Amino acid sequence: MARVANYEAKIATLTEKIEKKEAELKKLKEELAAVQTKKAKEDYKVLFDYMQANNITADEVLGAIKE
Repeated sequence: MARVANYEAKIATLTEKIEKKEAELKKLKEELAAVQTKKAKEDYKVLFDYMQANNITADEVLGAIKE
């Protein structure tokens, strides 16, 4: 006998899997954004500390970058 495909059940299962993966992806994107923010803050702190240690102003840094 031929098997009868239950397309509604397959569609529901696949839709559920897609929603789960989208939720996982959203969570990973949020985690990535948080790590990128932490890195940017750390990089800024390193730059700021260097500027203070070497008595360099922000205008001097910008001037050097523009040259």
